[in-house]
Amino acid sequence: MPYVTVEAEVELDDFETDDLVRELKRRNQKVSEPGESQSTLLETSWDPIEGKSFDQLLEAVYEARILGKDERAMELIDRLIYSASGRIV
Repeated sequence: MPYVTVEAEVELDDFETDDLVRELKRRNQKVSEPGESQSTLLETSWDPIEGKSFDQLLEAVYEARILGKDERAMELIDRLIYSASGRIV
C-alpha cells in the first residue's frame, strides 16, 4: 500500500487532553493516570530494537561501562533516552 509523508506544524495546546490520551491508548502506549509517578511509566518502557525493558537497558549500560565498552554504553544510553522520553538522540 503506498503512503505519503507530510509535515505539519501543530501545537499540543490545539488538542484536548482526552483526545491525546485516547489516541495514545489506541496506539497501545502506556498513559499515566493522575497521581501515577513517572517511575511507573519508566518501568513499563521498552527498547523497540532489542525488546529490553527499561531496567534491562539500565543493567546493560552498567555492564558496558564496567567492561570499558564506552561506545556500546553510549548506544544503550541513547536507547534509554528514547525508552523514557520517546525522543531520538
